[in-house]
Amino acid sequence: MIVRQASPADHDAIDELIAAAFDGGEAELEIVHAIRSLGIALPELELLAEDDGAVIGHVLLSEGDVGGRGVPAIAPLSVRPDRQRGGVGSRLMVEVLALADAQAWPLVALLGHPDYYPRFGFEPGRSHGVLYAPVDTPAFMVRRLRAYDASLRGPFRFGWEPAS
Repeated sequence: MIVRQASPADHDAIDELIAAAFDGGEAELEIVHAIRSLGIALPELELLAEDDGAVIGHVLLSEGDVGGRGVPAIAPLSVRPDRQRGGVGSRLMVEVLALADAQAWPLVALLGHPDYYPRFGFEPGRSHGVLYAPVDTPAFMVRRLRAYDASLRGPFRFGWEPAS
């Protein structure tokens, strides 16, 4: 398995992967297409996992903000169903978080399964004063990075969501 930066030439394969990983993936594909059309993907923070030339995993970070300050957000992490629970998602997460950290982002946010993402250092956003206004859910989590500043507090908004 290799992990590499995704490119626009990979979009069709990524879309097929998302549809397979999320049993049709309508909501996830809608988010990814919005991110692409708005131009808010962070290209250096979009990775693919390939095995024998086949796309088996993908992670995308895009622009988000906390109280008017930019932070990256994960949406979505996808792994081909026959490769799930085999380390593909973990490898993508470790690599993309290391890249975000190296770029001196303060934190990364996501909506995800509260039993899966804590293994990568994600914690409830509320614990750090970062609140996802549309819903108060344990699925909203943040991962503090080395450049984290405790003054980074307030409402979080994904860049693909309409401004309120």
